[in-house]
Amino acid sequence: MGKKRRNYPNLEELLDRAWCYYCERDFEDLKLLISHQKAKHFKCERCGRRLNTAGGLSVHMNQVHKETLSQVENALEGREGLDVEIFGMEGIPEDVLVQHTQQITDDFHKNRADRQAATGNPPPGANTQGGPLKKIKMETAEELKARLASWRAQADARKAAAEAAAKQQQQAPPPSASQFNGGLPQRPGGGGGGFASTLDDLVSGASSGLPALPAQPSQDEIERVIRMAEAGVRPPESAPAAAPPAEKKKDKSTRMVFQDGDYSLEEKMAQMARYAVAV
Repeated sequence: MGKKRRNYPNLEELLDRAWCYYCERDFEDLKLLISHQKAKHFKCERCGRRLNTAGGLSVHMNQVHKETLSQVENALEGREGLDVEIFGMEGIPEDVLVQHTQQITDDFHKNRADRQAATGNPPPGANTQGGPLKKIKMETAEELKARLASWRAQADARKAAAEAAAKQQQQAPPPSASQFNGGLPQRPGGGGGGFASTLDDLVSGASSGLPALPAQPSQDEIERVIRMAEAGVRPPESAPAAAPPAEKKKDKSTRMVFQDGDYSLEEKMAQMARYAVAV
């Protein structure tokens, strides 16, 4: 975890802080200042009661304890008198306000100079080379309007170019058949790379590679079949298509026959030298 950066308030923040007339102590808000005055400057030493002002404390001491309050406790020299009625920051004399403002300003510049001398940082408004910082360029209203008009003109030009391209694409003629090759079957008998252009050409071209269909019976054959049916003669059946030759099955009744019936195959193998067993 890095080192926490210290926060140094600027001069305006210091001057806006609430401060006590009697002890010059500053606070974050007015509520804390009033609580401080009740606890440190307007508190009765006899009963511990806290009043809002020094005049209220004087009346309390006179009426309750029969004593006279002579000065405000815990106050700086010259500000302990009861002639000034203070509540929070109300009632502070004008000369005291000016003196306090001048003191805060002097202390602020002194502390900042001490920090700059200790850290070596340049003063505000100067760069590391000691020269003044560059000022940020601020555009005027006229410059902003001109830049906006230029941007709109460029946007309109881009939009017009896109619309022209889309319109030109819509008006372009469709591609002709001569721009393609191999998409349609050739016209029968046409030769020379021509393409089929009608449905008949497509059908004839597609059917050129199919097997030939059986021929339709003639009118005479149909009448002959009708007369034979009326006479009760059954027409001859057409010869059935030749069945594919059946697969030749192996004859399982075959057996091995040895030329020499006196010895078996095992006995002959035993007589061979490579199968002989060493004793």
